[in-house]
Amino acid sequence: MKQILRLGEGYALTLIKRYVFYGLLISIGLAWLPDNNARAQQSKKDSTKSMQDTVFQLDEVEVSTGYQTIPKERATGSFVHIDSALFNRAVSTDVIRRLKGITPSLLFDERAGGTPKLSIRGISTIYGNAKPLIVVDNFPYEGDLSNLNPNDIADVSILRDAAAASIWGIRAGNGVIVITTKRGKLNQPITVGFNSNVSVSEKPDLFYEPKIASADFIGIEQYLYDHDFYKSKLANTTTFPVISPAVEIIADARLSDTEKQQQLAVLGMQDIRKDISRYFYRGVVRQQYALNLQGGGARHSYYYAADVDRNQQSLRSDTYNRINLTARNQFNFFQKLSVQTALELTSSQTKSDNTLISLQNAFPYQRLADDVGNPLPIVRDFRGSFAAAAEDNGRLNWQFFPLEEPENRSNQTGLQHYRASLNARYALLKDLHVSVSYQYEHQATFQNYLMGQQSYFTRDLINRFTAIGSTGTKYPVPLGDILDRTAGSLASHNGRGQLDYAGDWDDNRSQLNLLAGFEVRQVRSGSYANRYYGYDGSTGTAIPTDLADTYTQYPSGGSAKISAAQSIGGTLNRFRSYYVNGSYTYLSRYTLSGSARMDQTNLFGVKTNQRSIPLWSTGIKWDMNKESFYKLSWLPTLSLRWSYGYNGNFDETAAAYVVAQYVTTQYGTREARLGNLPNPELKGERTAVNNLGLDFASRNQRVSGRFDLYFKRGKDLIGNTPYDATTGRNTFRGNVARMKGHGWDAELNSLNVHSGRFSWRSNLFWSYTADKVVDYRAATNANYYFSDGSLSGYAFEINPLNGRPLFGVYSYPWAGLDPQTGDPQGYLHGQVSKDYALMLSVPAMDSLQYHGRATPSSLGSFRNSLQWGSWSLSANVTWKLGYYFRRAASNINYTGDVNQYTSDYAQRWQQPGDELHTQIPSVVYPQNANRSTFYQQSAALVDKGDHVRLQDIQLSYDLPAPVLAHSPLSALQIYAYASNLGILWRANNHHIDPDYNSNPVLGNTTLPAPKTLALGIKASFR
Repeated sequence: MKQILRLGEGYALTLIKRYVFYGLLISIGLAWLPDNNARAQQSKKDSTKSMQDTVFQLDEVEVSTGYQTIPKERATGSFVHIDSALFNRAVSTDVIRRLKGITPSLLFDERAGGTPKLSIRGISTIYGNAKPLIVVDNFPYEGDLSNLNPNDIADVSILRDAAAASIWGIRAGNGVIVITTKRGKLNQPITVGFNSNVSVSEKPDLFYEPKIASADFIGIEQYLYDHDFYKSKLANTTTFPVISPAVEIIADARLSDTEKQQQLAVLGMQDIRKDISRYFYRGVVRQQYALNLQGGGARHSYYYAADVDRNQQSLRSDTYNRINLTARNQFNFFQKLSVQTALELTSSQTKSDNTLISLQNAFPYQRLADDVGNPLPIVRDFRGSFAAAAEDNGRLNWQFFPLEEPENRSNQTGLQHYRASLNARYALLKDLHVSVSYQYEHQATFQNYLMGQQSYFTRDLINRFTAIGSTGTKYPVPLGDILDRTAGSLASHNGRGQLDYAGDWDDNRSQLNLLAGFEVRQVRSGSYANRYYGYDGSTGTAIPTDLADTYTQYPSGGSAKISAAQSIGGTLNRFRSYYVNGSYTYLSRYTLSGSARMDQTNLFGVKTNQRSIPLWSTGIKWDMNKESFYKLSWLPTLSLRWSYGYNGNFDETAAAYVVAQYVTTQYGTREARLGNLPNPELKGERTAVNNLGLDFASRNQRVSGRFDLYFKRGKDLIGNTPYDATTGRNTFRGNVARMKGHGWDAELNSLNVHSGRFSWRSNLFWSYTADKVVDYRAATNANYYFSDGSLSGYAFEINPLNGRPLFGVYSYPWAGLDPQTGDPQGYLHGQVSKDYALMLSVPAMDSLQYHGRATPSSLGSFRNSLQWGSWSLSANVTWKLGYYFRRAASNINYTGDVNQYTSDYAQRWQQPGDELHTQIPSVVYPQNANRSTFYQQSAALVDKGDHVRLQDIQLSYDLPAPVLAHSPLSALQIYAYASNLGILWRANNHHIDPDYNSNPVLGNTTLPAPKTLALGIKASFR
């Protein structure tokens, strides 16, 4: 339905109503459109008057909860809405990274690499699922988020408080991200859209990682050799342990001292990172092509899309390719029945090379190729001379040539995902509708990791088990390739029945919206893994291998079985829910909302009252500006919001029943290993959220914004508590913990300049969050508080401490260096001490210094957008504040493990007076493990993580309409996007990017994302 108000001067104000159908985003908006009839009349007149001074602010926004769409002016909850224009400002292959830096409350943590970890308004659980719920087109999305096509997204809503999110029940405790995809519209002519872009990135900077210099490590090896550290290794002719090239030179009696120094000097000038960067890395190139067709008649609308992504990753052997196909339709029957169907298919292939994992322990001065590019071997597992002589001794070549590995190994992962949905909505009465929805989602993954016979892994395994005797050579591990094949599947069924009422009476003075429904969900997952020895790819056959017998290992003489590398697993979770939601608005200024939901699942206790988890919320909104006493003409929009209620969460690792893992031992017997003790009273976690909000806007929307203040209180959280050790476990996991938190979110938007063809807009958001554990009963000693669980995500790295944030940074207080010896010093019972063993054993509450949070308490963004005619330019500055991190540190013992050292070794204390300009202790031998542990966990290595970065810049040009008038194009935009442009300011003085800090938990360093530039084109065809 369309209503037109003619405004003169050839323009009309068009009111478009899109009716509410469950599952379809609805909007009631205003459009500023050319009036063809008026233009025809105006063409007879002199049309020279400019309309540049006429400004209309047409900014009516709707947010989707996944169950309904709510006009923002009637929402009592705390929402964030990201429209299509803002979402598509960034360029990326995946959906999630397009949200980075454009929305408050949403923290991206990329320190562990891979897919970013997301959190909304901080942490609300200890051991439970900490991920926000992702909803796509009204149903939870169970598949891999990388499947989603970002070019298909219409808008995104983030639900932050109980009034917004509680309708999702036990999955809403960490916030909800609701993604709505594009659909065709009724009575719309056929339009074709096309988007293509190419992104290029630099090679990663391998020298960002603080590795020890080659010359320094050679000095360590010389020192250790002089102290007989390598004496037993050099004499070992049983296991032939690794001897580095430098030590081989130092120990070579055939060389003179001058020759040794010359050869060592050459090694000292080499850095393996140069070869790794040259031979393994390349610039990233990502290509994206998206095509869509949409339109509709009076009874049928449609949206069809295809998307192709081709990514050349930073490692030369790595690629990622994806194809998305989408078909969405809507059919209207008898003016009362509407049926929507959707089918989405995704197919992706990933190729990756794992060679670099094998180089983590490589000596820093080794080379991968000679001066003309021929591959060189590096020492691995065994002494170089032993590996080089293997073929002469009747075995396969045992040398490790890293540059040959990518050709001899293949790691391919395939993914197939499809999602099919059906929604039928019927109008029982004018204001009363009933709808039925169903969605089926299926994902299948497979991985083929082929290690050819020429790969080091296969040669090494064959050689270890090969038996050479008087009767010949036997190969318990068959000659040929080794294939590791894994497969996984996920299938989910979602069904929902819902009744909706939306009516008004008393001359529209009262408006009532109600919905009630019932839904069921089942999620089944499965996986298996197997290994095939002697695999022949040309015939698809493998050689049967004896996995039961024990064989003598060479050269150690020990015994071992051939690995089966087999596993089978699976889960089945079922959910059933009842829900009701409603809102009442009086005089368009007072709104009262409420919701309630009952969740039932097989994950909870056997008692009926534990299986059912009731969650609810209520909210109020008051539009003060509509009151008769309101006289602030300069602030025509002012609203207050309040909401309170409960969101839920659960921990799949806890269970109401005994959980055991069944395994086959090395002796061929089966055994059950106890995982969890039974807990018939297990129930879901609950988080109470109290939210107070303020919305405002000045005249003509020159300045607008919102402010939300919230308080959270977590109850029945899963935690550990001391337990009777005679049961086989000394702790018990159940609903025994509590947390609380608070924070605020602020948004400010301004139109700074609007003059003629030029405009300047600013968008600022700033969020603050704080949390702390208030009841956790399992005690632990200080040593466990140095592993950052926020970084690893591993449950065993989470060590709650009452009165502190869940993820905090702790250290031993630092008393500086002993000026005579360079020893690190701490405090014991208030006195300066070097009794490291005793300091390490003191209980955590008595000995540790708490610095602050390990995750940012404050994050924000300031985006400025300039527009001049058809040109548009925007830049986004982001920041993270209020947190700490621990730098990587060298071992302060002399040891031959190269990974124990960093570049800090060069700044170590060496003589009295050095303590005035360094905090790095002296390095000692023999080793003192407690001394090194104390230093590595001391306050000397803790820095603030606060920083400000230039996140991205976007530039675009839209061809003017007159240029396109005689072409099939209705719109054409050329754009450029640059991201990861660098840090503008950081609190630490070590040039460390806190978002990509060395990871002591995972044992690696996540390299900073390289600068990226994307160029693209968007076109719409008539």
